[in-house]
Amino acid sequence: MTPLRSRSLLAGLLLAVFGISVLPGAAAAGPKANLNQVQRQVDQLNHQAEQAAERYNTAKVKLTDTTRQLRAARNKYAATQRRLDAMKVLVGRIAVASYKSGGLDSSVQLLLSDDPTEFLRQAADLTQVTKHQDHLLVDMQAARLSAAVDRKAVAEKQARAQDLQGEIAAEKRTIEGKLATAQALLGRLEAKQRAQLMSIRQAATDRALGARSDAMRASRSSRDGDFPTYDGPASGRAAVAVKTAFAQLGDPYQWGAAGPGSFDCSGLTMYSWGAAGVSLPHSSSAQYSAVPHVSISNLQPGDLVFYYSPISHVGIYIGGGRVIDAPYPGLSVHISGLYSMPLVGAGRP
Repeated sequence: MTPLRSRSLLAGLLLAVFGISVLPGAAAAGPKANLNQVQRQVDQLNHQAEQAAERYNTAKVKLTDTTRQLRAARNKYAATQRRLDAMKVLVGRIAVASYKSGGLDSSVQLLLSDDPTEFLRQAADLTQVTKHQDHLLVDMQAARLSAAVDRKAVAEKQARAQDLQGEIAAEKRTIEGKLATAQALLGRLEAKQRAQLMSIRQAATDRALGARSDAMRASRSSRDGDFPTYDGPASGRAAVAVKTAFAQLGDPYQWGAAGPGSFDCSGLTMYSWGAAGVSLPHSSSAQYSAVPHVSISNLQPGDLVFYYSPISHVGIYIGGGRVIDAPYPGLSVHISGLYSMPLVGAGRP
């Protein structure tokens, strides 16, 4: 990566992510901020924002699943209710006949009741139905019970969906709040300090992008000629996933993004394995649950590696003790060490 492009890339990232200008004289008025302290605070806020982003992603995955379950529950309840309505027509005829012949059986009265609460309360007393009514009434009793259960399932799924919608909104506010606080901290830096911070971060990015292992070589990418490409031992779908991840090096982190121009951590792994024809959920914790687990000692290029407890970050292993991941706001997709973060597990799609 050329020095000019490096500076331009990081300057653009700071501007796009934090709204911070790196032009001279742009610092807010006030006492001079301590650069190291601000850097630590901003890094912590960015990490917290990334954790909230993964909780946001997980809640969205759960909402998708819950919405599908709610739709199925509604369809099941509707089918049960249609069957019950048809039975009521036939039982109504029985009721008329019973009334004409000397009175309406109490069990038939209960079956015809429109009050589900009353029905469920007295359902235990309907054992006489099996003794005194034909199979139609027995089937209707079962249909009434099924309808009540299905109606309860619909209500529970609706409540769960509402809870998840609230959780998604709360995590979104958390993310935006962390990023706004980071922006305010960066705004306290003087122009010289911002340039120094940019230089520190660029040096870290250069070290990550310059990392080499036995599983990769330095070459020029067809995309822009600046990044290494993969030429290691992986084959088949794993090779496609790793090569796709390499092609995203330098793309900015953006929470909730899954490509093609920006990514969060689980969005990158989902996109990379998606290119290989493997569907993964857009959530690091959901991905951990979705793939077979492998031991760290048995890692192969293409495997997913998961970090923190609870899981809130994922990268794709490329061999040689290296991982490609989308780290957090302010940093681009890069190569980092396998143990650069607390490693908790691995999986093989």
